[in-house]
Amino acid sequence: MEQRRMDYHLHTFHSSDGRQSVEDLCESMVLQGVEEICLTEHIEPGHPTEGVDVQPLWDVYKMEIARMNQMYPNLKVQAGVEIGDNPPFRQETLKLLSELDLDFHLLSLHLVNGVDPYDKLRYFTGRSRNAAYREYAEAKAESVMNFGDFDSVAHIGYVAKFSAYTGHERPLRYEDAPDAFDALLKYVIDHDKCIEVNTSGYRAMGELIPDPTILRRYVELGGEQFTLGSDSHCVQDNYQGIERAKEFLRSIGGKYQASYCRRKKTLYRL
Repeated sequence: MEQRRMDYHLHTFHSSDGRQSVEDLCESMVLQGVEEICLTEHIEPGHPTEGVDVQPLWDVYKMEIARMNQMYPNLKVQAGVEIGDNPPFRQETLKLLSELDLDFHLLSLHLVNGVDPYDKLRYFTGRSRNAAYREYAEAKAESVMNFGDFDSVAHIGYVAKFSAYTGHERPLRYEDAPDAFDALLKYVIDHDKCIEVNTSGYRAMGELIPDPTILRRYVELGGEQFTLGSDSHCVQDNYQGIERAKEFLRSIGGKYQASYCRRKKTLYRL
């Protein structure tokens, strides 16, 4: 089983917060020797922040990816989506996904009971760290165990990325909600899904998302399959931290990195 240089969490101008063109993204990846990427543009049904619940123009998106695959024959470019799960809009989201015919579904959770931790003032005010982090962990577990139509679970620990807490208190660790994390991780393993290792944590807080304590628990429970993503929105962050993350995963017993085509998984050695 071979190894492969891949990045499976990327955003371009097809996302409301993207700051790079698809062509600039592909060019930067080719220069770094990357062999496969998957664009994971946002969908955020029902997100309350103005301008966030805006979908890509799907026909244009797919046509541009097809053009990139012709322009860059040594770079495989897949069409994916980052799903912002929002339980009141879940059925609407699932219906949309059933119509899109994409390669990869990356399940995210940006709203915790209707509030996005990105708005740290609103999310953290009036809550202790333990309460704020546990509420996120429980909502994340509920999302994973009830959404259904996904391939990998994105950035378990999103709440820490924009946390009001700093230093040692900042990361979301396994011990913050072991019951919720065990339920989530066992579901992923039992249903042959992946968890994402998101290297934007290196840039935001000096550590991976999920935290190493969660990644170690996943491996301890028998988890073997990961997707890796830089969660890049701009050229300078493309593929950043991926090789470092792979080295860490190998050190704790991680085995496989996954890619997807038409929702069919292929495994490569880390």
